[in-house]
Amino acid sequence: MPIRLLALLLTSLALCATPAGAKSPAPSLIEQALACHDATDCPYFPEVYKNDRAFRMAFLVELRKANIRRPRWVPDGVATPLTPVDLDGSPRLLTSVCEPHNCGHRFMLVYDPQEQSVAGTYTGLDKAGEVSTVVFGQPSMAEMDLLKRN
Repeated sequence: MPIRLLALLLTSLALCATPAGAKSPAPSLIEQALACHDATDCPYFPEVYKNDRAFRMAFLVELRKANIRRPRWVPDGVATPLTPVDLDGSPRLLTSVCEPHNCGHRFMLVYDPQEQSVAGTYTGLDKAGEVSTVVFGQPSMAEMDLLKRN
């Protein structure tokens, strides 16, 4: 009986400590993207890049590893929403961002929210002025197939 009484007391205290009108915390942008059903309710790349540290750092780390300098237009580029895709039973988010008025310079990304990792491609001009595509982040075969199709 004392254990039941203690449990009842702790439950009562917990209820008293929570304000009556308290709301649960808003879902993160990544959670919103994973739950969106069409592009109209999915967050866009610039918003997620600016507000989600894990997403931004995963992207920047992979760019550094691939010796790609982050162009200054990335935070405000022309973007697609982060749309959920299922790859072999694992959730991923697909998005792209390109240079305003010049989408010949473009990043296509696949974000793994469980691993907080990014894989993708960058298409732009190389040092010789030729269009080239650089792969970064070690995409799986399924991720690379998705990147090529989009």
